[in-house]
Amino acid sequence: MDNSSWSIPTRYFMLILLIGALLWLLFAAQELIGPLIIAGLVAYILNPLVNHLSNRSKLSRYWIVIFVYLLFVAAIMLGAILVVPRLPPLATGLTEQMENIIVLVEQVAGQPIYILGTQIPMQVILENWPALAQNITRPGILINMFAATSQNLAWVLLVLVTTYYLLLDGERLRRWLFNLVPDSQKPDIARLYFEVRNVWNQYFQGQLRLMFLVGVATGITAMLVGLPGALAFGVLAGLFDIILSVGPLIVMIIASIVAYVAGSNYLNIPNFWFAVLVFLLFGGINVIENIWLRPRIMGTSLRLHPAIVFVAIVGALALAGLLTALIIVPLIGSALVVGRYLYCKILDIDPWPDVGDENYQSVIAQHD
Repeated sequence: MDNSSWSIPTRYFMLILLIGALLWLLFAAQELIGPLIIAGLVAYILNPLVNHLSNRSKLSRYWIVIFVYLLFVAAIMLGAILVVPRLPPLATGLTEQMENIIVLVEQVAGQPIYILGTQIPMQVILENWPALAQNITRPGILINMFAATSQNLAWVLLVLVTTYYLLLDGERLRRWLFNLVPDSQKPDIARLYFEVRNVWNQYFQGQLRLMFLVGVATGITAMLVGLPGALAFGVLAGLFDIILSVGPLIVMIIASIVAYVAGSNYLNIPNFWFAVLVFLLFGGINVIENIWLRPRIMGTSLRLHPAIVFVAIVGALALAGLLTALIIVPLIGSALVVGRYLYCKILDIDPWPDVGDENYQSVIAQHD
């Protein structure tokens, strides 16, 4: 036996020490986790485009990554240029429309309202609503809210730079990590990598199906009630659906404002009640999606029970925020894959008895 070899107690001690240091590092750098997750998701989404262009073009991956990356940054800058200058006038117009809505509400809500035997003090609410509406929609507050999301330039630079390097050297990073694995364990780790990657692929495919269905349902509903710009709202609803509850709420508010200002193309009802109808219909689509459609599509894609998907998303939104809710479902799927692998290894069972070795051996060859 080599005298330089560590004893078993020393190995366990160093392993515990290493795990403790890693946990401490994660805790100390917890503010970095959010931007790194965003960068990872962006790189994951852009990587298929980079791979496709690399296979079709004679250019090196370096130049293709630069091209795709610059397109991505240009799209962000163009969006900012088009959206940010419109925020102050939009906020002012929204304030005026809300004040007009309040006048209509005062006209139709003259009678007291009772819910479960309790009278709702509508007069008090309506008297204080104009000030509240003015405060929450004045341009200064909206601009400050936008500035608060982008005030720390370091986080923005971190996301952009990390995305670039993940696109450029992601494969090299995977190869480096894979080569750290002992040769005897490489087949298992290669299989595990494929299984986890398949979970995330299935998640994004399910999300694309969900966005398509929501966009179609919203566009058809908007056309049926005569909402101006129905097709645009369908596209907008599909795109914003990726932001879970926040995106649909934004679309609902914008659609309600358009409905109140422009009215229906052919329904003969007052603009106020048409705006209420649009808000309820869009809200109904959102409720059906979150309670029934999203759990079933994601559950089928990742082979999870719909109840697990629903509870995971709602729990993540309530406890950890929007970013965690966006990735909680594939994280659970990945954890189940890793957990099943560990369970089988502990019990000395083949984790993948029905899977051939060809694909995994090719991965090993690529990394050697």
